[in-house]
Amino acid sequence: MTHRDATRRAFLGTTSAAVAGAALAGTAEAKPVDASKILNYNPKMGYRPFGKTGHMISEVALGGHGAIPKPTPVDNRVAVLERAVALGMNYVDNNIDAECNLYGQAMAKSTHARRDKWFIGFASWPQKVTEEYEKQLTPDKMMASIEARLKSYRTDMLDLWRPVGATWGKGQTRIPTMLMVSRKALDMTVGVFEKARQQGKVRFLGISAHNPKVFRRVLGEYPQFSAIIFPYLFLTQEMGGDSLLKLAQEKGVGVIGLKPFGAGTTFGIKPREIKGTVDARAHVLVKEMLQEKRLSAVIPGVNIPEQLEENVKGSHERDKPTTPAEKEALRQCTDNYFAHLPPDYRWLREWETV
Repeated sequence: MTHRDATRRAFLGTTSAAVAGAALAGTAEAKPVDASKILNYNPKMGYRPFGKTGHMISEVALGGHGAIPKPTPVDNRVAVLERAVALGMNYVDNNIDAECNLYGQAMAKSTHARRDKWFIGFASWPQKVTEEYEKQLTPDKMMASIEARLKSYRTDMLDLWRPVGATWGKGQTRIPTMLMVSRKALDMTVGVFEKARQQGKVRFLGISAHNPKVFRRVLGEYPQFSAIIFPYLFLTQEMGGDSLLKLAQEKGVGVIGLKPFGAGTTFGIKPREIKGTVDARAHVLVKEMLQEKRLSAVIPGVNIPEQLEENVKGSHERDKPTTPAEKEALRQCTDNYFAHLPPDYRWLREWETV
């Protein structure tokens, strides 16, 4: 055993006891929910435990991509945020710094959807914690990125810092070619998180990636993580016996599903063509995904408030039997997904099982 490994294991040992109780809570039998403790509670919306955070989040959540310049990007996001709060959403997740700045501006301009209405997950873009970018990472730069996001949202504390295990780039089209996150980078991430948490800047730690091997390393070795975020399609199936969903449940870690519509290809269009259109099949796909109870939430992309309303119907109708019309919609969208998935999104095929 190297000195570094011994140090890391000793560090993990000092913190694992503190999170053990929270991990068990994630697998315990569900108890009656106190609606008064849920942000933006709406009786029509479903809410689920979010891993070790102890919070209940809306099972349909809001992502960072999707702003359109109508009338302006900020006004577009104000309208989306306001409608999302009215519908009972309470979790928003932003990735790149420009998105965080935009949402911070929109929250500040909003009347009913300000920062206090949201459990906020955020990345530290453009920093990436994969091996390819490891030499660029330092604790000081990581902390600076957290502090920059505090300024973006005009707040003293944010909820979930989730660094990005980037997997996009030339030639990264299949799992074996996707970037990995090393223990060195994860050790650094955990160290920065503990410092930021003690300083009252962030509350919880997560990670997002497109490579399932990243999550197996995180879940197996780092109890400090409260959530993992990865692509989860409406047609994703569990891989028998050794699934990420099962492992996350055992560790009491929350799971957020991204790109549920296959970047829009499920509707027979190119990823960037969806814009302001509303497809009445969207809620059917959301309903299908929400049958997986181990998901904390799914995040469909949203351009306009009307798309929010369509997506949320999937939560409203989650427990109703599937109708013949819905079965046909699922068939159509499955065919579209396979027929229209462009080359730069072929890696999504790797997420058809988890």
